[in-house]
Amino acid sequence: MKNYSKITPEGTKDYLAMESRAIRCAEKRLSSVFKSKGYEKVMTPTIEFFDVFNRESSGYNPEDLYSLTDSYGRLLVLRPDSTLPIARLVSTRFQNARLPLRLYYNQNVFVRQKNLTGRNDEATQSGIELMGAYGIRADLEVITTAVEAIETCTSADFKIEIGHAGFFKELCKKLNVSDEIVSSIYDCVESRNFVSLNNILDKIGKNDVTDCIRNLPRFFGGIEVIEKAKQIALGEEGQKSLDYLKELYMLLCEAGLSDKIVIDLSLVNRTNYYTGIIFKGYLQGSGISVVSGGRYDCLGAEFGRDMPSTGFGIETGALASVMLSRNELDEEKVPEIIVFSEKEFVVKALEYSKNLRADGVYCENSTFETYEETKEYATEKGIKKICIIGDDVREETL
Repeated sequence: MKNYSKITPEGTKDYLAMESRAIRCAEKRLSSVFKSKGYEKVMTPTIEFFDVFNRESSGYNPEDLYSLTDSYGRLLVLRPDSTLPIARLVSTRFQNARLPLRLYYNQNVFVRQKNLTGRNDEATQSGIELMGAYGIRADLEVITTAVEAIETCTSADFKIEIGHAGFFKELCKKLNVSDEIVSSIYDCVESRNFVSLNNILDKIGKNDVTDCIRNLPRFFGGIEVIEKAKQIALGEEGQKSLDYLKELYMLLCEAGLSDKIVIDLSLVNRTNYYTGIIFKGYLQGSGISVVSGGRYDCLGAEFGRDMPSTGFGIETGALASVMLSRNELDEEKVPEIIVFSEKEFVVKALEYSKNLRADGVYCENSTFETYEETKEYATEKGIKKICIIGDDVREETL
């Protein structure tokens, strides 16, 4: 049997010191933005019952999930998403809490990714959930918070694409085809697989709706996109979704974000719980969408507490990678002093190091047997001073 003890599983990776530092820096900055707006941190289990995600609204197929069983034989999964567990948490643990609830998280998710997606199976995410809030004020808060979060972390250029789940749902409803075909259309549009999409639409037949779906990539730009889409013979709900999207876009422009916000009516999401505004953010230097979110007004009811909600998640690892490549990390303190002692003064050296740290001094305790080895190590590490512990204490500046 082949031994895999020296490699990581496909879809995972080791994070070295600088990469880990970049992720910590991104999480710290994101958390600072979220907390400044009244959001409180929650943490959900890495392992959840399969039933939390075994629902049509999750958008996950069983084969997408990392599954295992507990000691009772019950089916568990590594969480692929943070919104569903937080909806469960709020519905069961915050039943009498005053709404709206502002919650944020920093945690990993696990999804079996298809080949060539550019994503790892294990990903670090940070995000917010604004639960129990309806209307355009809440959607405006969430999108502007996403913009502020990115700008707090990096100066790299980015764009936020906004759409409306109701528009695409209305188009698919007018096709009058099976749920299985609709699901395939969703997958093709989300993955931008327009060859497969055209094959599906060819089998349905040529009509105004299939022509519109084929041309969805052209519904991309500014306010003119809304006016163009309103020419399509949509039902009342479809027209309402376009009116709402137009109003939100105008407010975002009024907030000074016209150069950051783009309307994209081909925007869909694999998670089916979105009911209103959806959005994705793309950051220069990253090949994947770094931000993804939207409104999900029906999810809480599935867990026993009906409440309108909206939120987003940020791919912290992807964001941190851009920050690292642009040298935008916080300056990290390095040890100023290394403490060395001869063998008979080892305990005294430990105590001296402890007292230095208590005074706020970053220091290391030498594990070398000789002063020469300690000095060589300190020079390589950039440590500027050696404290030599004996009957007395003396310092040497390097």
